[in-house]
Order: sequence, then structure tokens, then C-alpha cells
Amino acid sequence: MTDRAQRVTEFYEFLWPFLAEIAEGDAAAWLDADPGGRPYSEYLPEIPERQGVGKGDTLLDLGCGKGRLTVEFVKKLGCRVIAVDPLEQNITLAAERFRNEGVQDSVTLLRGAAEAIPLPDASVDFIWCRDVFNHIDDIEQSAAECARVLRPGKRMMNYSVLATPNLEPGEIPRFAEPLGLNVDTLSEDRMMSAFKRAGLRVVEYGTTNIETSPYYEALGEDGGRDAMRLARALRARSRTIARLGERNYACLLGYYYWNLNLLIDKLTYGVWILEREQP
Repeated sequence: MTDRAQRVTEFYEFLWPFLAEIAEGDAAAWLDADPGGRPYSEYLPEIPERQGVGKGDTLLDLGCGKGRLTVEFVKKLGCRVIAVDPLEQNITLAAERFRNEGVQDSVTLLRGAAEAIPLPDASVDFIWCRDVFNHIDDIEQSAAECARVLRPGKRMMNYSVLATPNLEPGEIPRFAEPLGLNVDTLSEDRMMSAFKRAGLRVVEYGTTNIETSPYYEALGEDGGRDAMRLARALRARSRTIARLGERNYACLLGYYYWNLNLLIDKLTYGVWILEREQP
């Protein structure tokens, strides 16, 4: 028997009994069981408090987006927050949210980028940086800027996406260009090197796809929905383009390819707790 014939034989020797077993109903319960973990919305916001951030401290929300977590930090931790974002539309939306939530007196809102943080040296006690590094051009410069504005001995949290060994290089353009990603930031080694060169010591690190990680992340309930939406958009290409236009169609596919790759373990999130080294 050839190697191929052997593999085919082994495949069907597994498949037919397996399909027959799961057709019984409860026999497949182990396969349908939730693998565990917690959603990032639970474990990530705990990090600043666990690192001792509280009243009298200044937290930098680097890449604050629409400011949802900025509000949570002010209300939960009682600290002052400096919210920085490079996009004008985010600044407008965040300012409106801060007014509506009544926290505007505790927040300084600035437009700026990670490569050039508009703050003095050694001026903050903690940096919160979520979903930012994947979109920057200069990893080393941004890491150095984070180190510059941190007081010596103070810490930051970075949460950004990494490639796993399951991701094929040819798959990256499907989502990287439409989402404006710097492909270098998908490399764990590249990220670790940038932090080290900036003088940021790794205090804690884990990824969201490893069962033993403190940041093991639950599967999102929307994963199956997103996979089906990607399939429909691919199958109904002309109809979807007619509705969205070519460029927005590419953005839609990139967004769902991104979500699908996170779902099937081709991408994962890295979570770093980093400390600015003492001079």
C-alpha cells in the first residue's frame, strides 16, 4: 500500500465511525463544549487596577477610540486620564461621550499618535494601549515614546494581534492592506525586540489562545455569524459591491478575514505588561 493509500484508509477508518458516533446526539457533547476562557472585556480592564493604578495617578489611554474605556477608568479607578487618538472623528466622538458621562473634568483629550505622543517626559503612571501597535508604521519609535512618557518603574499594558504558526504568509494581504496593518507587528519576536530596545522590561506576557495563559480568551459568540457573513459576501460579490463599492467591499472582506483568522487560531492577541526600567 502506498503512503497516500494508507492515509486515505486511516482517514475513512476515523471518519465513518466518528460521524456515526456524533449522529447519536450526546456523543458529540465534548466537541460542542465551550473551551473556556474569559472575554477580553472582563480581564483587560482589571489590569490597571491590578497594577496599582488609583487616585492620584495619571493613566494614558493611548488610542482611546470613542473613549468607552476612558470613562470606565475614571469611574472605577478614580485616576486622571489622558486620552490620545490620531483620528479626528474619534476625538469628536470621545469628547461627546465624556460630556455625556460627566467625566470631562477628569480627562485630558489630545489628538496625537503613538510615534509622537504629545506629552512631556516621565509624565504618566500607566499606559493603556489596546489595538494600536498593529496600525503604526514605526514600532521602535512608538515603543520608545511609550518609555519616554512613563515615569521610571511605572508600567504599561499592550494588547495587539500576533500571527500564529497556522497563518500562511499568502493569507496576510487579505486583511493587512484593507485594515491598514503593519505586517511586522504580527511577529512576536519583532515586538519583543522593540520593547527591549526601548527599555521596557517584560513583567508579564501571554497570548489569548493558550489554555494555560492568564489571558486565555473565550470564543466570541459572533464568530460563526462572521464566518457566514464572509461566505455570503464572497458568494454574492457583485451584489455586495453594488451596495458598498469596490473599496468598502475590500474593507468588509478584510474585517471578516481578520475575525475568522482569530476564530480559527491563525491570529491571536498578545498581552504584555511592561515596565520602564530604572535609569
